[in-house]
Amino acid sequence: MKVFKIIPILLVGFLIGCSSGDDVTGPQVGGPTEGTDPDPDPTTPPTDNGSDNSDPFTYDATQNLKDVASFPIGNIVSASKLASVSSDNTTFKTLLNQEYNSITAENDMKMGNMFTGPDTYDFSDGDAIVSYASANGLRVHGHALIWHSSIPGWLNNFEGTDEEFEAQVEGYVKATVAHFAEATDGEGNPIVASWDVVNEYFDGASVRTSLFTQRIGADFHKKAFQWAREADPDVKLFYNDYNIAGEVGKRNSIVNMASEFDAEDIPIDGIGMQMHLNHDWPSSDLPIAIQDIADTGLLVHVSELDVKANYSDDIDELTVERAEAQEVQYQRAGYYYTTIVPQTQQFGLTLWGFRDQDSWLYDGGSDWPLLYDNDFNTKITHRGLVAGLNGESPE
Repeated sequence: MKVFKIIPILLVGFLIGCSSGDDVTGPQVGGPTEGTDPDPDPTTPPTDNGSDNSDPFTYDATQNLKDVASFPIGNIVSASKLASVSSDNTTFKTLLNQEYNSITAENDMKMGNMFTGPDTYDFSDGDAIVSYASANGLRVHGHALIWHSSIPGWLNNFEGTDEEFEAQVEGYVKATVAHFAEATDGEGNPIVASWDVVNEYFDGASVRTSLFTQRIGADFHKKAFQWAREADPDVKLFYNDYNIAGEVGKRNSIVNMASEFDAEDIPIDGIGMQMHLNHDWPSSDLPIAIQDIADTGLLVHVSELDVKANYSDDIDELTVERAEAQEVQYQRAGYYYTTIVPQTQQFGLTLWGFRDQDSWLYDGGSDWPLLYDNDFNTKITHRGLVAGLNGESPE
């Protein structure tokens, strides 16, 4: 494996996460791990060993992502990784603090993990994440209060009335938002700045049939946003979904929902565009989609960015051609977000994982969707994103 170069330094150095796009179980961290240097310098951009730059898939980075962008740059975490002192996770935390200034819990702050029984909550994993963020000057984006793929077993099997079911969900939303509103920095600013209140309400252009529509009604999403606002008058409230770029019908439904919320005084502050992209999709619709969401006047969050290189399973190993196409797609995402979304609406851009093997798309090593290889070397996908964030046009 490559060791981190000191350029002046050593480098570098996920029920899913998603929301994970269209994956019904969401991203799970997977794959084997290998040791890396445990003590890289936290101030120097990530690099490979730089011996001769002969590896066409990696490059010597000279800029940290958070230093390039004028808005927060995030990535996903778990309480267990933040607590771990293994070599890999030490490198992971160094890279996290070096390149990013915002974090999202991949799974730990979802209903399935926190809502342990009727009127009973376990916020310990989220508290650990917030504590780490507070100690390291990071923003936390809460993800996600309600998602059809993260429902605790006891609630799935709840035998009470629909009214009692709704009361349980209302209590959970309010208790969760209120609990995490208590954590502030030294100046009184909240550590948890925002929440994905509802994740993936739509299935294509239509409302998704879920336990929540069945037991609360198709307007459960409106109620959820109202409950969250009652619990915290200041936290930013987001709707989050996948394929907003690429599925025009879904995007139109989301834009119409935002207009309906406005007309009915339902509180909403932003829209999360997950951005689980392919190396060649979406193409022309990507800037159009970003413009359409920006035109709502709401905050815009690229909330779960990754780029598949092998969605058609047509290659057995990553090729230079495919890696370069990935690089361009990352550049396009960064460029269009930076140049299309007004600065006052730029909530930030969040990557959905660090090493390829940690991605929910890894699939035993058949895809390579992220910015760092399995040894934490910085890939050319990172170079593409940096170029886009710097305003370099990919076209």
